[in-house]
Amino acid sequence: MLAELSWADVVDAPAEPLEFGACHVHQAWRRHKTLQQKFPGLQAAFVTSQHRLPRLLQSVGSNSNARNHAERGQAILAAVWSRNAPWAILCDATQAALIPKDCIETIAETRVRDDDLVAVLRDLLERCPLERKTPLDETFYERILAAGRRRERAS
Repeated sequence: MLAELSWADVVDAPAEPLEFGACHVHQAWRRHKTLQQKFPGLQAAFVTSQHRLPRLLQSVGSNSNARNHAERGQAILAAVWSRNAPWAILCDATQAALIPKDCIETIAETRVRDDDLVAVLRDLLERCPLERKTPLDETFYERILAAGRRRERAS
């Protein structure tokens, strides 16, 4: 994995729609494709959207999309990434990891269960260096990501 990646390089740009992918029990990988489905920045992805990643991953049934699409099964992993940056944030229910977006950007949509793909994604999360992993909790955005937004405004 690229040693150059750092949480300090992750900047929240609400004007840029983020790419999004999720891995579910019965649907190994799906992406949001339309502009309306994408998160308008990291704050929406982790704090303000009713479809935010922590809710999707941590609260079974609390995400309306998950309730409306029970055929997918529970979300196991999810990721957001910028088209204009080298990073992606890959999450499970308890942690977030900063990984190279190349690791997930080209994963093909899979509408069936795929335990091998789940294992690959889990391995990416687990092999991520400790300095690029952090708990996914209610403080994640302010603690890790808002600092980049403050740096951007100060420039």
